[in-house]
Amino acid sequence: MTRRDILEDEIGKKLPAIRVFSLAIDFLRKDVLDTLSRHVDTKNFESDIQWVLTVPAIWNDAAKQFMREAAQQAGIPGKNLRLCLEPEAASIYCRHLPVLKCTEQEVASFSQFSPGTKYLVLDAGGGTVDITVHEVTDNGNLKELVKASGGQMGGTKVDEAFEKFISSIVGLDVISKFKSLHMEDYIDICREFESKKRKPIHSTSSVTIRLPSSLSELCEEFRETGLRELLLQSRFENKVQVVRDRLKIDNDVFNEFFEPTVCKIISHVKNLLTTPSVDGCAAILMVGGFSESSVLQENVKSTFKDIKIIVPDEAGLAVLKGAVIFGHKPTTITERVCKFTYGEEVVHEYSESCKHPKEGHSVQVNEEQTERIATPISNDQTTINTIVYSSSSRNPQLTTEDRCKLIGKLTVPISDTSSGINHKFGTSFSFGGTKIVVKVVDKESGEMMLKSVDVLG
Repeated sequence: MTRRDILEDEIGKKLPAIRVFSLAIDFLRKDVLDTLSRHVDTKNFESDIQWVLTVPAIWNDAAKQFMREAAQQAGIPGKNLRLCLEPEAASIYCRHLPVLKCTEQEVASFSQFSPGTKYLVLDAGGGTVDITVHEVTDNGNLKELVKASGGQMGGTKVDEAFEKFISSIVGLDVISKFKSLHMEDYIDICREFESKKRKPIHSTSSVTIRLPSSLSELCEEFRETGLRELLLQSRFENKVQVVRDRLKIDNDVFNEFFEPTVCKIISHVKNLLTTPSVDGCAAILMVGGFSESSVLQENVKSTFKDIKIIVPDEAGLAVLKGAVIFGHKPTTITERVCKFTYGEEVVHEYSESCKHPKEGHSVQVNEEQTERIATPISNDQTTINTIVYSSSSRNPQLTTEDRCKLIGKLTVPISDTSSGINHKFGTSFSFGGTKIVVKVVDKESGEMMLKSVDVLG
C-alpha cells in the first residue's frame, strides 16, 4: 500500500484509495455521532470518544498505517484511535460469552477455557480469511501461538464464482452493460445471493434467486433470444431453470460456487494444525460473515471431527462486539508472534552481538528491544533517518538478501545541533502492537519521545 494507490469501481471510475477509505470511515463516524445526538449533546464529549478500527491480522504494516491515516483524514484524531486485529477481536468477544453452541448435541463454556487451552480462530470475512491460534494464559489473557495467516479466500470469492456463472450464460458484454446501465438491479442480485449463501442448503432442494427484467431485456437486445433459451444452450441445461422472474439453481450447482474457496480454507487449517506449537488444539472458533455460511460450517465440521467447532450466534458481529471490549481493555492480548524479522540498515564490523527479533519469535505487547545508540554524521544535521527492513527469513544478516525488503523510515528530529556529531540518541523498537513503535531518548536532555516508522512512503 502507498498513499498514491488508486481504486477503480465496477464501471471504471477512479479515485485515490485513501480518499475512498476516508469517506467510508467518515460516513460511519458521522452516523455514530448522529445516532448519539438524538439522546445526548455530543459536543460535550465528542473529543473523549475512543474509536476502534478493525483490520485483518494478515495485513502488513503499510496497510495498517494506511487505515490509520484514512481515519485521521475522516476527522478521528490519532490519539483517539486504536487499531484492533479482527481475529483477536472475535476471540476477545467469545471469551466473554458464557455458553456457545458447538454442535447440535453439545455446548461449550468458552469463557471457562482453562489456562493452557489452545484454540484456532477462523475469521472468514468477505474479502479475507484470517486464521490464528490463541492460548489462554495463567491470568486469563490470550497469547498468539503462530503468526496470523490466510489470504484472499473470503466470501467475495464465492460471489465472483456466481457472477462468472451468470456471465457464462448471458455473456461478459451483457453483464458489463447491465452494471453500467442498471447498477441498482445488479446490487439487488448481489444482496439476494448474499442472503442465500448463509441459509442452510439441503441436498434435495434448489436455490431461487430473483432476476430483474432489465437483465432479460439486455439478453434480448444483445443475444436476440431470452434467458430461458440461453440456459438451454449452456452446460446447465438440466440443472438451472427460469421460472417467471426467478432463477432456480440445483443444489449441486450452487455448491460449485463454494468449492474452490472452501477447499483452500480447509487445506490451510489442516496445514496449520500440523504446526508443533499448535499441537493439542481443543477447538475451532468460526467467526466473520462467511462463517455464517452453512456450506463452510458443514465442511469444517465434517473434516475436523475430533475438534470442537464453535460458531457463536451472529458470527458476523463477533468482530464488531469484540472491538468494543478491546477499546475498554486493550491489554487482553499480551503476546504476539512476529510475522517478519525486522532490522535497521547499518554499516559496522561483524559482531556476534548483532541481533534482532526473529520471524516467528514471540514478543510481549509493548516489549522494548535492545536499545541502539544513533548519532548524526554531520554537525549541522537536524534529523537522523534510519532505514528499516523486514525479511521473511528467520535470521538474515544483509539488506541485500533476496527476502529482505525496505519497509519504511524512522525520522528522529534534532532540535539542538550544538553538540554536532557527538549528540547521542537511544532508540528502542517495540513490535508487539499493531504498529512499529520506537522509543527515542535524547541522551543529552533526557527527553523521551515515541515515534512511528513511516511504512507508506
